[in-house]
Amino acid sequence: MIRHIAMFTFKPDAPDTAAQSLEEGLFLLAQTITEIAAYTYGSDLGLRDGNYDFAVVADFENDEDFKTYADHPDHQAFIQDRVVPVLEKRVSLQFEI
Repeated sequence: MIRHIAMFTFKPDAPDTAAQSLEEGLFLLAQTITEIAAYTYGSDLGLRDGNYDFAVVADFENDEDFKTYADHPDHQAFIQDRVVPVLEKRVSLQFEI
């Protein structure tokens, strides 16, 4: 099983609805990309200073399923339409669980 984690910091001028837009888009991706085994995402709770604003945790049965997800046209459109306009910084990693 592959776990993918991505964390985002929003631009200072990102709209207050940025996180909601990401959540709505991720919900739709989970409905259309069957290779996603599990999907969890949400906004930072603000419990510590310096945290990222939003995170996604996605699980996949294998690396091919992750690659299918990463390259999927719906995922790529989500990135261009919903992430890029509000993104200041992104970090990610994948590891085996």
